[in-house]
Amino acid sequence: MADSGTGYTSGGYTGGGLGGSYGPGYGMTFTERLKNSLGRNVTVYVGQESTPVMGKLHAVGSDYVEVHRMNNMNNTINEAMLIPMHAIMAVSVPM
Repeated sequence: MADSGTGYTSGGYTGGGLGGSYGPGYGMTFTERLKNSLGRNVTVYVGQESTPVMGKLHAVGSDYVEVHRMNNMNNTINEAMLIPMHAIMAVSVPM
């Protein structure tokens, strides 16, 4: 059974504070996980070279994410990056 391993309850994933309660065989989608991180600082690794893009996660659409890169001197938005979902290799969200 998929949900009978170590750390899982027999009724499915209960969230553990990281999302809703899901039945066996279903977890949060990538988009749902990203939406839970809106407003947080993230690093998005883009393309085959996994180029890091650091900034604040501003929006998550069905096929893109928007990351605002800040100017450290006066905390203003320096640029808004729209990154296609298919170009994302990984996302790092500090706890």
